Amino acid sequence: MKKYTQADFDKFEVDEWGYKICPAGDYTAIESFGEECSFGVRCRFSEGCSFGEGCNFGVRCSFGAGCSFGEECRFGEWCSFGAGCSFGVRCRFSEECRFGEWCSFGAGCSF
Repeated sequence: MKKYTQADFDKFEVDEWGYKICPAGDYTAIESFGEECSFGVRCRFSEGCSFGEGCNFGVRCSFGAGCSFGEECRFGEWCSFGAGCSFGVRCRFSEECRFGEWCSFGAGCSF
């Protein structure tokens, strides 16, 4: 799995709808992601990552403890989250998502 740096991330293509296209890979070297990113399947993220509004995640993504997600994030099947994750309003989760201890959810989250 390719490990991406902040420099790699900054160069990723943006599609016609304004989403930054992020291929499957290891994103543990990046701490903060802007709004409207679209991630491929089986991506890995480190503890304490921050994601802006409207991010979209593929299947089998894994996140470390203390991650935070903005409004309207969407998660595919088999996502796993560590302890202390927080989610903004209108987050949507697919089947088979697993959540660690102390996860908190904003208003309007659906599962």
